[in-house]
Amino acid sequence: MINVSLPGKSSRKVMLNPHLIEYAEPVGEGRTALLLTTGKRFVVVESPEEVRSLIIAYRREIGYPAQED
Repeated sequence: MINVSLPGKSSRKVMLNPHLIEYAEPVGEGRTALLLTTGKRFVVVESPEEVRSLIIAYRREIGYPAQED
């Protein structure tokens, strides 16, 4: 799971299964929309590049066999 921040005053953090992320796209300054394979959509404060780095780190941590470049 990756730890991402939801926008808002309380700076809520959620754990998200990165294997469910279908795509990520920037939506305004400093925010990224994540569309999951379940159809749910999350807006997070991390940039698409930060989300990508979190996913790569997670996959390396669990020994995921896919090449991450």
